[in-house]
Amino acid sequence: MKTSTIAKITASLFFGFNALAGQAQTQPGKVAGTVKDSLNQQVLPYATILLKKYEDAAFLQAVVTDEKGAFQFSNLGKGFYFLTADYLGYKKVKVDSLQVASSAESKRVMVIMPQDAKLLKAVTVTGYKPFIEQQNNKLVLNVENSPLAAGSTTDEVIARAPGVVEANGGFQVRGKNALVLIDGRSTNLTGEDLKNYLNSLPANGVSKVEVMANPSAKYDAAGGSVINIVTTKSKNYGTNGTLTTGLGMGEKARYNAGLSLNHRTQKLNVYGSLDRTHSQPFTTITSDRALSAESRVQENTADLKTIDNNSLKAGLDYEFSKKTSAGVLVRAMVNEREREGLTNSRIAQGAAPLASSQVSTNGNSLVVSPSVNVYYRTVLDSVGTELRLAADYFSYGKDLKNQFQTSYFDANGAENQPDMFLRDNSPAGNSVQTVTADITRPLKNGTLEAGLKTTFTKTDNDIFWEGRTAEQDWTVDAGKTNHFIYRENINAAYASYSTKIKDLSLQVGLRAEQTNTKGTSVTLGQTNPNSYFHLFPSVSGQYKLSEKQEIGVSYRKKIDRFRFDIVNPFVTYISQYSYAQGNPNVQPSISHNFELSHSYNNEWFSALSYGRHLNVLSEVVKPLEGTKATIHSFANFSAADQWSGSVTHAKGLFSGKWNASNTVGFLYANVHGPAAQFSQANVAFMVSSNNTFQLGKGFKAEVFVNYTSPLTFGAFAFKANYGGNLGLSKSVLNNQGTLTLNVADVFNTRTQRYSTDSYGIQALTENKTESRVVRLNFSYRFGNKNVKASKNRRTGVEEEKMRMESNQ
Repeated sequence: MKTSTIAKITASLFFGFNALAGQAQTQPGKVAGTVKDSLNQQVLPYATILLKKYEDAAFLQAVVTDEKGAFQFSNLGKGFYFLTADYLGYKKVKVDSLQVASSAESKRVMVIMPQDAKLLKAVTVTGYKPFIEQQNNKLVLNVENSPLAAGSTTDEVIARAPGVVEANGGFQVRGKNALVLIDGRSTNLTGEDLKNYLNSLPANGVSKVEVMANPSAKYDAAGGSVINIVTTKSKNYGTNGTLTTGLGMGEKARYNAGLSLNHRTQKLNVYGSLDRTHSQPFTTITSDRALSAESRVQENTADLKTIDNNSLKAGLDYEFSKKTSAGVLVRAMVNEREREGLTNSRIAQGAAPLASSQVSTNGNSLVVSPSVNVYYRTVLDSVGTELRLAADYFSYGKDLKNQFQTSYFDANGAENQPDMFLRDNSPAGNSVQTVTADITRPLKNGTLEAGLKTTFTKTDNDIFWEGRTAEQDWTVDAGKTNHFIYRENINAAYASYSTKIKDLSLQVGLRAEQTNTKGTSVTLGQTNPNSYFHLFPSVSGQYKLSEKQEIGVSYRKKIDRFRFDIVNPFVTYISQYSYAQGNPNVQPSISHNFELSHSYNNEWFSALSYGRHLNVLSEVVKPLEGTKATIHSFANFSAADQWSGSVTHAKGLFSGKWNASNTVGFLYANVHGPAAQFSQANVAFMVSSNNTFQLGKGFKAEVFVNYTSPLTFGAFAFKANYGGNLGLSKSVLNNQGTLTLNVADVFNTRTQRYSTDSYGIQALTENKTESRVVRLNFSYRFGNKNVKASKNRRTGVEEEKMRMESNQ
């Protein structure tokens, strides 16, 4: 289907809104509406609404608004009604003249509530949110004021979420690949690039992390789940800021510092932040691989990186009226990295003398990543039809250089051949442009959403390798040098309808995506174009069994697109005995995902998920012909089955002074491939517990522990992993400052250990990245503490950055 066809389909949906609204059926005697803030038109969840009759002002019904600020009164007789709305920090509002003239009439109102400055000053809030909250449709990590999060990085926070694991150069939720968003905007990166980007975002600038296992059709069809990082916000008019600084110690010292400012007048909100982190993480990698029944190669690598991250955010929002606003947001990340590594290798061959080698590595990289978002939002009519337009630009430019010196030794430790030298100069220029249009139309019985999105992505990787011996000059290494350009254009349209019928909440959606790709090897003079079109239906429903119990069921069709580097056919150097090679013939994988969920008393939450993946893409490891090295690549296999489940209990104890969230889950993933390629799959179990203690006198403590049993997926069998974190914080300086001490991975047990069994390759690998770190952090809030929040908006760069990967 062509782009114009998709545009016509969505245009038809847009123009059909009024007709659908007119055809919607009404419920007998109903009054419904939405409660919003008078200043910014943001919805107010959990407001109390009372309905009374004029004749005697007798109380009839009381409800609490849901998370979208919506409420509803049903089964009303003829007559005149009025309602009152109550919300902490706001003036009470009364809405008059609500007439229900017939039993079939439905009234819809918009309740606008002004803030009460006097009341806000008089209120002292003593409660606090637990770090982990399980809601019906998502899991929320409340990062603000968490003693464990202070001074840490955003990727460390995400890794603590129950059911979230790092895998295949990204994150997975219940075994499904996740889109990583920041305020609704994707990081669009994976592998080392994603790690570096999230490392540049200190957790002190994060308000919460939302984990959605089953997102709606609004989100891109790639990935089966969403992780949304919500940055910190303020509350009212004026000017304020937060200053943060901290020190840490692992193998080496580290520090972090940051400043955020926010200023708002009645119509203009200007905000920004600047953060810097310095760290020197230490990594060791050991591997033992059998070459034959009598020979094996062993490698031991020690790697020290010096990383300086600088991140900048600046933006403004302007409200032309209560219904119309626009704004611009600029982000930039500058990452500098120096690397020093040493790898010792030895080959044992029966009774033959032991041969060994040593590779010393020195390298540096500079990553500059600016992004710009421009948006426009307006309410089109009195019903509340909202139009949102946005344009995004994202760039990820990298200058990467490494130099390798290899020395060879005999059994006595004496050099037996000249040293070999390799060096690379690998600049990369990646960019993403998106344009989106979304419209939301409230109907009498529900809400209709639809939208268009087009994305243009380009990755340009120019890898230049040279080699020499001690006696020779540098010459081009043609086997490793290559220039590869990949272009992708995705045109998408979606429509989604949500409604509530008594105790049943239902959402159905359909997303259409047309993808056009072109991979060009400049070095080989080859171009591989491709084009495909898919429809992605989704449906979910929640049924309220009683006041305490609710069940849910959902289905979503998804696509797993390959990372951009995977289609590059050239061989890439990883180490002396390890290489990577892309596969230009790989195809995306389609999956069908089902989930059954249950909640009880807002304390117990459980879910069972199943995914059937067709033409599944999986990593393979093969011998590199004619050498003792291995080569890592990717290939499509017929199918894969994935089962996962979890049970979470979240509860506040002792009047909220102890908040506990405990999760038990399992994961089973079986790739259907050749017996020579994949090991037998097994069921893995995960257990995690997060406990927050309010100790009095401004002290708060937090404890987090988790355990994952062995898991086999495809060619890799991962060993068990476990660890624990501790944190303690103290409010100081009249509660304007917070002093925090925490220890990550107290017992220094977080190590990735796995075995590989693939195409005759049998190996054991242990990867230990420095994880035990002690941090002391201080933050100070100054100025007006009730500044209006900068708008948290979802921008169009959704998925492509996650797929840009290059090793560093």
